[in-house]
Amino acid sequence: MNFWQQLPEPFFVLAPMDDVTDVVFRQLVAEIAPPDVFVTEFVSVDGLQSAGRESTMERLRIAPGQPNNLIVQIWGNDPELYYKTAQDVAQMGFAGIDINLGCPERGIVARGCCAGLIGNNEKVAEILAAVRAGAPNLPLSVKTRLGIREMVTEEWTTFLLGQDLAALTIHGRTAREMSKVPAHWDEIAKVVKLKNELAPQTVIIGNGDITSRAHGLALAAQTGVDGLMIGRGIFHDPFIFDASDTLRDPDAMLAVLMRHLELYEQWGSSKSFQTLKKFFKIYVNSWPGAAELRTELMEATTTDEVRRIIQETYTHPTPPIAAPIPG
Repeated sequence: MNFWQQLPEPFFVLAPMDDVTDVVFRQLVAEIAPPDVFVTEFVSVDGLQSAGRESTMERLRIAPGQPNNLIVQIWGNDPELYYKTAQDVAQMGFAGIDINLGCPERGIVARGCCAGLIGNNEKVAEILAAVRAGAPNLPLSVKTRLGIREMVTEEWTTFLLGQDLAALTIHGRTAREMSKVPAHWDEIAKVVKLKNELAPQTVIIGNGDITSRAHGLALAAQTGVDGLMIGRGIFHDPFIFDASDTLRDPDAMLAVLMRHLELYEQWGSSKSFQTLKKFFKIYVNSWPGAAELRTELMEATTTDEVRRIIQETYTHPTPPIAAPIPG
């Protein structure tokens, strides 16, 4: 079943982010304010089909009880490795497979991967065919940008819309623009018009600079996209997908941080404690004394030390979260 067709209109997606949307953070977001769709960190097909397979598999962990709304995003440029990877992930319980044709990191683009594949229609068609052959029962989607150095919106997305994709996510910038300029939502609107003409069965997801759920809804009404993908916005508000009036006070935020520490330990995360620190600014921000507390937390070296600092500062953080997902 193509789950993309069963989602509300418009729906919300948590964007794939390296060293962010791991199983720990996804489970946390699922507990406090879940989107309609989750995406894994992007997974290298080269890494999964090599001696580095074991470490790469960490990116494919799924929390017990995770709703059936998790898709895996994969990247590379070798169709054969895509085929083998699709065969692997087809057995793991994911709801779909997404191809990363949008990451703008210069080294990756120079290797002809991710955004470096924009405009390489022949290779992309081979990759899509390989994934379909490896996982024929999973819906296939693509996340891409408007171009590499210059916008090629109509030319590039017309090709993609001819590939019978279940979903197409458009990040409203070129690879060269990175995230240094405002997202071009007018270009995303052009893709919606093309989709309506060429591939009405493909859902279009807009991505770029969405600051809140209400902002996303306004952009959907303005452009006609079927869904909204939020990435960096969750660093400003971990409850960004919440339609209610959940309080974002210090006690609530620190309680979420405490839960994050629990899940980090529970999963026996292979990631270093330093990686965990990037999340502190999500929970400790925008209230009197937050900057000082965040500075102190950044000097911590263990989860127990983080707990001690928080408990000495705030004695009653009460989490406004649902019952934890088992696991």
